[in-house]
Amino acid sequence: MTAAAGGAVAGVAGGAFIWLVNSLIRLLWRDLPEQFGLEPYGSWWLFAVPIAGGLLVGLGQRLLGVFPEPLDEVIAKWRNGEQLRIGTAPATAVNSLSALATGGPIGFEAALVGLLGAVAGWIGDRIGAARGLVRQAWGAERVDSLPPAVAGLPYWLAAIAGLVAYKSLPFGGIDLGFRFGDIADGVGGIDLLAMAALSAALVVPLAWASKVVAWSETRSLPRVPPMVATVAGGVVFATMALGSEYVLFSGQEVYQHLPDLDASTLAYLAVAKWVALVVALLAGWRGGPVFPMITAASAVAVLVSRVVDVPVELLMVAAVASVAMVFVKGRVAIGFTLSLYVVPLSNAGLILVGCVGAAVALVLAGPFGLLPGEPEEATDP
Repeated sequence: MTAAAGGAVAGVAGGAFIWLVNSLIRLLWRDLPEQFGLEPYGSWWLFAVPIAGGLLVGLGQRLLGVFPEPLDEVIAKWRNGEQLRIGTAPATAVNSLSALATGGPIGFEAALVGLLGAVAGWIGDRIGAARGLVRQAWGAERVDSLPPAVAGLPYWLAAIAGLVAYKSLPFGGIDLGFRFGDIADGVGGIDLLAMAALSAALVVPLAWASKVVAWSETRSLPRVPPMVATVAGGVVFATMALGSEYVLFSGQEVYQHLPDLDASTLAYLAVAKWVALVVALLAGWRGGPVFPMITAASAVAVLVSRVVDVPVELLMVAAVASVAMVFVKGRVAIGFTLSLYVVPLSNAGLILVGCVGAAVALVLAGPFGLLPGEPEEATDP
């Protein structure tokens, strides 16, 4: 019961956070502008909301702390056996809501990892007692003498309870409108080679782009007062959104519409989406880098599809796989799993083609010094 209840809490927390983000975005970027008779992306509203967001983000950084933490730092803590403290959850939620709802060009994965990771740490403490009950029921003297499958039973119960609770909520579901449906059959060998080639070709520029992103997460203008930096960041990426409103947010809302955009807009998004992400992170707008990078890489894929005779969906899948492989440092299984967020499992073969193409490029590029090294640790000013 302890494990199941803890998992249910995590599921409800995740669903409530997603619902709040979506509700605030609708309020700020649709409902309120309509009431005032304004075009949100073609008036002063485009600057007013990110500036207000910058004030809120800066205030949150000052009063609550620098949350959410970068994904790499959270993953490093898990690998070292550390837990995220439950006390960080409110700060992560408040800071992330301020940034995501007001147009920050960031993904929500860092917020969810930070929020659910803190809840998971709390659940882990509760599960310690639950595992003691399992030990007694099994008749084992110590928890570590239990068979692995039995010792891990509370964690499985927590995960299943969390998923059931999340799916049962009448709110808070992730909008998967950006996600591919089944891609048409009839994919030929030339198409697969083109996929692998594009995925491989994107690896080196994406690796360097992700290094700059990682650097910007740890170098967020420490000498500038938080609210000055965050407001300045909001002004910069709002100005960039004059070229295309899709510079704002994570990119999920435009993803399936990329093939409908003209070449100049695609070229602009391919660069501006990444630049806006770097600006936001440097200015203290904390968030995830994965989906903005997927959007930028996929804009390049759409441009390539207009030159070569390959279905655009295939090249977009290749771009997704390449981004995933760069972020997971060439681990095909994990890159495949990350790609499933955008590409359904029914197209597993296509994902694998993109992941393998990127993995081969990573292996070949390393010895030639084409890939960046690990980002340096940030130092105090």
